[in-house]
Amino acid sequence: MTITFQTVSSERYKADHDKFKIYYGFYEAPFGRCIIGITDTDKAILHFAFVVNNDEVAVEDLQLEWPLSEIVEDPNRMINNIMEDIFSPSNKKETKSILLLLKGTDFQIEVWKALVSIPEGTTITYENVAQMIDKPKATRAVANAIGKNRIAYLIPCHRVMGKNGSNKYSWGIKYKQSILSYEGSKD
Repeated sequence: MTITFQTVSSERYKADHDKFKIYYGFYEAPFGRCIIGITDTDKAILHFAFVVNNDEVAVEDLQLEWPLSEIVEDPNRMINNIMEDIFSPSNKKETKSILLLLKGTDFQIEVWKALVSIPEGTTITYENVAQMIDKPKATRAVANAIGKNRIAYLIPCHRVMGKNGSNKYSWGIKYKQSILSYEGSKD
């Protein structure tokens, strides 16, 4: 799977929010129920989160993240098709391209892009990520940026651990462990 990126700053989003609609849908991933948000124009994934409480809270969280956009349920099951492409075992040999829309600061986006280069099924430390982006003293800022990632699995923040073995995850440790186990069993 090849991941490509589009980015939008908070300022640009405020100016251009009316240029796209967000479709959302739910998907039963191999490691738990997720809510996915995509743009209506180019089908870029801009949200991939676990349903921790219930579906209504998950939709509210999406709306809080993209407060100026019209958010509607996916009427044509486009999200299901995208997710099937991502998780289909038959696609292991095919190179699928997934487009992500990242909204954040330049630093956050730099960190998130770096995470994509971490090999599947492996883990590294926050310090390693700081070194990857040539900011070795920015470990705390890296950890904060990782905590703000809202595209789970595809931007693999689950592959990052504290150097002392600490194991945090925005959606809860059970999801992190489930994803790492899933990745380890895909061989």
